Amino acid sequence: MILDLAEALRRNFGYRFPPFGSAAHRMLFRILPEQGNVELFPGIRADLDFRDATMRSTYWQGARFEKPTAQVLDVWARGATHFFDIGSNYGFFSYWLLSRHRALTVHAFEPNSATFARIEATRATNDLSRLHAWNIGLSDAPDRIALHPGVDDSGHSTFGAHPELGGKTLGDVEVLPFDTWRELQGLSLPQQPSWLAKIDVEGFETRAIRGMRESLKARAFAGLAIEINEFTLAFCGTSPAELREELRASGYREEIFAPESGNAFFVPA
Repeated sequence: MILDLAEALRRNFGYRFPPFGSAAHRMLFRILPEQGNVELFPGIRADLDFRDATMRSTYWQGARFEKPTAQVLDVWARGATHFFDIGSNYGFFSYWLLSRHRALTVHAFEPNSATFARIEATRATNDLSRLHAWNIGLSDAPDRIALHPGVDDSGHSTFGAHPELGGKTLGDVEVLPFDTWRELQGLSLPQQPSWLAKIDVEGFETRAIRGMRESLKARAFAGLAIEINEFTLAFCGTSPAELREELRASGYREEIFAPESGNAFFVPA
């Protein structure tokens, strides 16, 4: 009953709850069940664990999550052919674009096997034929690397030595350079910029970008939304300056930096 009420309220406000200003709304959210099957966007249902910070926040905020990321991706997707959701978590941004752009093919990369299983379940339940999910990480060289899971937020899973995760791992996970993965899949570079990517890999962004050099220098991407977090980059041995220089050297300029979202947005120079 409570979940049905929450779903009705959320749909009436455009698949998001009203802002946090209302005590009644906050109380409603606190009494939601721990898990539930919900309609994230029109025609796309998913099983979410509301104890998980990323799932809880995306369900509450909808397209406000990491604003203006959803809005920028939505504009970029007009005329795009492929979206690469790198560090997709349970697939929120993939579902957002699939629900709004009927010709877009989506590839979601999620190395956490438990979170990846949610993507696969959602894909099957909703018959999302344009969604392709990959249980691998992206880096600058083929390898197997220990993945450290987030504690109360699956979005904190990282290949880096996160000082707050206590060294726990899910075991070694396969990582590949994007360009190697692309060649293995027989995915040809487009003749003009028509691909999009969102990259949120908890400090591994620089290494992921290095593994995309061939595609970047070919101007395959019309836009890239990339998390730039000094803290996570540092425990992975790099920095915002190094990440930005890697993109500049590959032919991309920073169009927008939205600190409230943590993301920067890059387009071909």
